[in-house]
Amino acid sequence: AVLGGPEPKPVKEFLNIRTAITQLAFNPSSEMLAFSSKYVKQSMRVAHVARRRVFANWPTSKTPLNYVQCAAFSPHSGYLAFGNDKGHAMLYRVNHYAGA
Repeated sequence: AVLGGPEPKPVKEFLNIRTAITQLAFNPSSEMLAFSSKYVKQSMRVAHVARRRVFANWPTSKTPLNYVQCAAFSPHSGYLAFGNDKGHAMLYRVNHYAGA
């Protein structure tokens, strides 16, 4: 079986958002996972998959997320973009991939 049996258990549950997750995006190398909810303002997090930890330093309380509708990483992971309910597309540099 692909997932290890008829009732596989998750490797990790990220409980940082307490409402329905409406958006998931892995970066191309699957090192990072962005997840968000369009139902709650400021509800977006980015996790490091191998470490199974959510980045605590982003987004900050000053990041203008509003209600995130979509998110995507650039092909070489140098950027993370997301769109919100205000019609804004935000582009952020991912410092770990500064050469990308």
